[in-house]
Amino acid sequence: MTTSPTVAPRDTAPTPWGRRAAVILVAAGLAGAPAAVLRSVCAGRSCDNPAQATSSDVPFCSLPDGVRSGIADGFMQGRSPDILAVTGKYAVEGVSGIGASARAGAPGAPWPSRAGSDDTVPLVLSGTGVSGGDIPAGTTLDSVAPTLAGIAGIRRPHPEVRSGEAIAGVRSGGALAETAGRERPRLILEVVWKGVGSRALEESDEPTPVLDGLMASGAGTMDARTGSLPLDPAATLTTLGTGGLPRQHGITGTVLRNEAGKPAIAWGPGAPLSVIAGLGDDLDRSLGGRPKVGLVATEPSDRGAIGGTWYPGPDEDTVVVPPARAPGAAARAATKMIAGGFGSDGVVDLAVVVMTGPISRLDRALGHVVAAADEVAEGRVTTVVTATGGAPGGSPVAAARVRSALERAIGAPEAVVAAAAPGGVFLDQSAVARQGITDESVVTALRKLEIGRRRLFGDAFPAIAVSFSRYC
Repeated sequence: MTTSPTVAPRDTAPTPWGRRAAVILVAAGLAGAPAAVLRSVCAGRSCDNPAQATSSDVPFCSLPDGVRSGIADGFMQGRSPDILAVTGKYAVEGVSGIGASARAGAPGAPWPSRAGSDDTVPLVLSGTGVSGGDIPAGTTLDSVAPTLAGIAGIRRPHPEVRSGEAIAGVRSGGALAETAGRERPRLILEVVWKGVGSRALEESDEPTPVLDGLMASGAGTMDARTGSLPLDPAATLTTLGTGGLPRQHGITGTVLRNEAGKPAIAWGPGAPLSVIAGLGDDLDRSLGGRPKVGLVATEPSDRGAIGGTWYPGPDEDTVVVPPARAPGAAARAATKMIAGGFGSDGVVDLAVVVMTGPISRLDRALGHVVAAADEVAEGRVTTVVTATGGAPGGSPVAAARVRSALERAIGAPEAVVAAAAPGGVFLDQSAVARQGITDESVVTALRKLEIGRRRLFGDAFPAIAVSFSRYC
């Protein structure tokens, strides 16, 4: 990519559009009384018993703390679903409504659960610039980019727009100012296991000798956290790539609403871009456009792992999406990409490899990629291994069934659900307006929705409810 002068973060976070209750509420001077406000629009379960309702009865506020904070950190008004939902006893997974590419984008991605989602993931840093030791449990993936920036010896502009902070004690050599006096990596290699969480790894009988070896030689934990809900890979990978959470970077999932008000595939045609820069953007800018930045992806919606769209100018990053999704295919593509000059000089390059598949094959593929990187960079490699979080267990209900059942429950002559994705549903605002469908009618239908005599959702609420999370 070419470089450009430092610019402030884009002020392109989408503003609410259409029939947004927030505008009415602010105009009416009601924003200071969130519980009353939300009950006044009968959000979620807040109208079940209005005589006894308290702030804890207000939807979203009534969710368990961890679920509520995860959803708030994964939410951006105008990009997230119009109606949000959390499951109850039964799991729901995946996306539906805007084509086969969307369904492929988040295979098995679980919808948030009122009982809590398993957002723990492995996080390992090893190699050049990394001291040994443990990474604290609970470390979130927004800490990876600032840690790597320190190892690479660059200062990223506008740290105030990102939640992530460098992991204490992981970078060897002390302060950033000392980086120039020690050996930098030639290559930063990040390998991300998609659709895998720590629980699956710990419960699996499949050995992971490569992952275990990297953890033993570097710093790691099996108790890192993605940092937000839902556990949608597009959101998590952008958190990893930017050092900010979805509420900051705006890539809230594989499906998100664009500025025209239509659902779109993240990083695809017509989709909104990240609101903040990625590490790849800042690495390229800081080092005069010399770094090579590349991604081996399972689909284009993985793009947030490297960025590449922030600064003006042509994008020269390498993005490879192998036709086969097997770990071996990803490893072969990564080996070929890295052999094309990554890590071959004194400039810090960045290569990210996203792969999905059985655990033992993921570990084997990891070994091949690490070996290839070590060879071309002559051992001067900083390696990161993490994951996007696990798929739901049991027999989850597919989002396509939820979308179809919801349309039947609403009973409108014209379809009103544009897409269903982890976390909720996107409404076709034109169809909603023509037919006089209210948000509350959709909320009620979701709350009561049953498939196979199973009531699926523990609660549902309009997106505006999240805007009042600071009052909970």
